[in-house]
Amino acid sequence: MSISISWIWRSPLGTIFKALVLSKLAIAGHYPLSVVNTDVAILGGGASGTYAAVRLREDYGKSDLLIEMEAVLGGHVNTYTDPETGEAFNYGVQSYIDYKGAKAFFERFGIPLQPNVLFSSNTLDVDPNTGKLVNVPVGPPLNSSVAALQRYYDVIVPWNDILLPGYWDFPPGEQIPADLLLPFSDFVTKYELEDMAPVLAVVSGQSISTTNPTLFVVKNFGTPVVEGFLNNTFFDPVPFNNSLLYGDAERLLGESVVLTSTVIEANRSDHGVRLVIENLQTGKRTLVFAKRLLVASQPSIENLAVLGLDKQETAVFSTWSYGTVYTAVLKTNLIPDNTSVAFVTPANSTSAQKPYSFGITWNGAPGYFWIIFGSEESFTEVEASEAIVAEMKVLYNGGAFPPIGSSTPSSEVVAISNHSSVTWGQSVAQLEAGFVQDLYALQGHKSTWYTGGLWCPDYSSNVWAFTDTVLPKLLDGID
Repeated sequence: MSISISWIWRSPLGTIFKALVLSKLAIAGHYPLSVVNTDVAILGGGASGTYAAVRLREDYGKSDLLIEMEAVLGGHVNTYTDPETGEAFNYGVQSYIDYKGAKAFFERFGIPLQPNVLFSSNTLDVDPNTGKLVNVPVGPPLNSSVAALQRYYDVIVPWNDILLPGYWDFPPGEQIPADLLLPFSDFVTKYELEDMAPVLAVVSGQSISTTNPTLFVVKNFGTPVVEGFLNNTFFDPVPFNNSLLYGDAERLLGESVVLTSTVIEANRSDHGVRLVIENLQTGKRTLVFAKRLLVASQPSIENLAVLGLDKQETAVFSTWSYGTVYTAVLKTNLIPDNTSVAFVTPANSTSAQKPYSFGITWNGAPGYFWIIFGSEESFTEVEASEAIVAEMKVLYNGGAFPPIGSSTPSSEVVAISNHSSVTWGQSVAQLEAGFVQDLYALQGHKSTWYTGGLWCPDYSSNVWAFTDTVLPKLLDGID
C-alpha cells in the first residue's frame, strides 16, 4: 500500500505537519510564525494582477493574495499631483481601448468615463544635436492616412482568432500566415501602407521602416487599436487620473493586498505552491501556501529566478529582448503650454546618434510635460533624468525656446518611473520552430499560470480580456 505525499500534505494530518514545520522554522529564527493559506497567490499588482485579484474574489468567490513590490497598485499607471494646485495627471498609461469588458471594470467601481483626452495640438520638430527647429516634410493628408489604415485593418482582421485576446490558438510552423513573418517594412510595401506612418507612430510608437517580423507590430497594433482610431472610441476616466481605478481596487481587496513586498523563497509543484514573502520596509516575512500561482509580473529570467525555474521555463524565458524605457514628468519654463516637441535628426546631419530618444508632450497642466525616454542601453533613473535635463539645455542654447516669464531657464524632472521591460525579439526561425507553443506550454506548469503583456497584445483592455481566458483554466480542479 502506498500513500500519496500530496494527499497527506492536503489532509488534516498535513495541517498538523505544516504547523510542526512552521514551529521549528519560527524557533530557528528563520521566519516569524505568520502563515497565509489561499487559493491563488498573485505576483504583480499591475493591470493584469489587480484585475485578476478582483475577479477571483468578487466573481469566482476564491481567496487570493496579491503581492506587489511597489507601494501602490497599478504597474505602468503613474499619476503625478501638482503640489501647488493639487491637479493630477497621468504620465504612464494614458488611455483605454473600448474592447470587451474594459469599460465594465471601471463601472464596477462607479468611475465615470469620457472620450480620450488630448491636450496638445501643436508639435514642433527640433534637431536634438543643435536644439534648433527643423522643417520636417509634411506628412500625407489625413484622408490618405485613414485609407492606408483601413487597408491595414482589412489585411489583419483574419488574424484576430490567433492573436486576440491571446495566442492560445496560434498556429505552428508552416501554418503561420506568411505575412506575419515578413519584415514589417516589406509588409508595408506589399500592401501600400506607407501613408499610415503618422498614425502608427503616434498611436503605437512604432515605425513603418522596422524590419521586425510583422507579427511583432500587429500584436500591439491590432484591430482593437485601429478601431479605436478609426471610430474614435478611446476613453479615459473622469477625472483624468488612471490611478483612481487601482486605489479603489486596493481598498476593495483590503488585507489580501501585500504592498512593498517580494518573494524571497519559493517551492512549486503540481500539487501547489509555497512562498516566503518579505516586506521590503519592515523585513517581516510571511509563509504563503497557495493552490495556484498566477504570475502577473514580467517573466524574465532575473525576475523569476527566485521561483527556481527549470530547464523548460528557462529555455523559453531566455529568448526575450531587453530595453530601457522611462516615463517622466518634466517641469520647465522653456516650452509653451499646448505644445509638444519631437526630436528629429535631419537626414543630412553628420552628428553622432545619441544612445537614447525621447519626446515631450504637454499633459494639460501649465508648465508640466510628459516624457517617454527609451534606449537599447541601460540607464538608471538618475542617468535618464540627467539626460533629459541636458537635452533641455541644448533646446535652450538652440535659441528657439526662450524662457517663459523669466530670463532664467528652468528644467527639472519631478517624477520618473521605470517602464523598462522584456519584449518579444525572437527570430522567424524561432517562431517557426514553435516558440509560441512552447511559451503557452508553461501555462499550468508546476501549478503556475501567467498573464500580462508578454502573453498577449500589451494594452490594458486586452490584458484584462486575456486574463479572463486564463482564470477558468487556472481554477480548474481547485476544490
